Amino acid sequence: MLKKMFNFSKELEVVFKAVVKHANHSGVCAYFVGGMVRDFLMGIEIKDTDLLIEGSAIDFIEKFAVKYKDKLDIKIKSIHKSFDTAKTLINNTEIDFASTREENYPFSGCLPVVEKTGCPIKNDLKRRDFTVNAIAAMLSIANDTLNYEIIDPYNGAEDIKKNILTVLHNKSYIDDPTRILRGLDFILRFGFDFSPDDKKLIEEYLQKPDREGLSLDRVKLTLKKLFSDPLRAKEAYEQILENKYYKIWEDEPSFKKDWAQRLYEAAALFETPSSEIFSGAIFENSKVHKPLSSNASNYEIYNFYKTFSNKDLALHYAILNDSTALFYFKKLKNVKPDITGDDLIKQGFAQGKELGCELSRRFKEKLNLIKRN
Repeated sequence: MLKKMFNFSKELEVVFKAVVKHANHSGVCAYFVGGMVRDFLMGIEIKDTDLLIEGSAIDFIEKFAVKYKDKLDIKIKSIHKSFDTAKTLINNTEIDFASTREENYPFSGCLPVVEKTGCPIKNDLKRRDFTVNAIAAMLSIANDTLNYEIIDPYNGAEDIKKNILTVLHNKSYIDDPTRILRGLDFILRFGFDFSPDDKKLIEEYLQKPDREGLSLDRVKLTLKKLFSDPLRAKEAYEQILENKYYKIWEDEPSFKKDWAQRLYEAAALFETPSSEIFSGAIFENSKVHKPLSSNASNYEIYNFYKTFSNKDLALHYAILNDSTALFYFKKLKNVKPDITGDDLIKQGFAQGKELGCELSRRFKEKLNLIKRN
C-alpha cells in the first residue's frame, strides 16, 4: 500500500475521494491504470487522467453525477456503450472512465472484440500490450487520505527499471501488429528497447505477416500518434524502413528513405502537422503528380498548384524534391488580382469573353513579375 504515490492538487483529490466513496457504496473498485501509472513510476508528468471501474463505467458515472451534482461540477461529455466507457469533465478536469474488459482477436490485426465488461482487474490487465502498461493502482481511503495499492501481475515495474518492452504472451504481435509501432513510439519517447524475446517475436511476425483481418485505419491512427512530434517523426519514419515494420501492411515500401529529411523540413515550411506529412508520404505518395518543367512561368506554377492543400504542397516538395511548390506557397499562393471585373467595366470593357481575357492577362502579368529569389 502506497499512501503518497501520486501528488494531485487538492481540487483533484476531492474528486478522487468522491469517486472512491461512490465506488465503495456501489460495491466496485476504482483504479488508475496503464500509462498513468507507468508515467508516475517513470517520474514523468501525468497528462491524462483515466479511471478504470471494476464494473460498468457508464452506470458508475451516471449515478455518480446524480449523487454529487451539488458538490462537484460534473459533465458527461460522451459515452461509448460498446466498450462501456465515458468521457467526463469534472471540476474543469477531463477524466475518462472505462470498464474493465476482456477481449479477443478473431483474426490477426483486426480490431478486438469485447467479450465481457466489468471483469476482475487481472483479466483486464491481461489484454494490455506491454508489461509496462499492465500495471494498476487501486484507490482507497483511510483517515480521509487517498491510498493506492499497486497491482502488477506481470512485473511491469521491473521492466520500467530495465527500460525494456515485453509483451504479455507470444501471440501478442500476431493479434495486434500495431503493437510493434506503439513499441517504437515508447523507444523514441522514453528510451526503451524491445526485450530479446520480443525482438525474435517481431522478426518472426514480419517474416510471414498475417494481414487477414488487418485494420488499416488502426495502423494509420497508430502512425499518426507516432509521427505527432516533429522531432521524433523523422527517426520513426527511418526506423520503419530500416526495421521493415512496413511489412505490417505491405510487402514492399512505396515510400523512400531519402524523402525523410525533406518531409521533416516540410512540416515547418508548409505549416502542416508532421503527422499528416509523414503519414501522407506513406499512404498517399501515388497521388503526387509529375513536377512542372523547369522553365514553367509563375502563371503556370500558380495554376498548377492553386487547388493544392498545404499538405499536398508539402508532399510534392518532399517526394519530388520540387522547389516550385515552396515558391508557390511563399510567393504566389496569396497573390490577388489588382483589379476586378467591375473596375474593367467602368473602364469601358463589355461583359463576356473579352473581359475575362483581360482579367487573366493582367493577373498573369502581375504573377510573372514576382521574382523567385
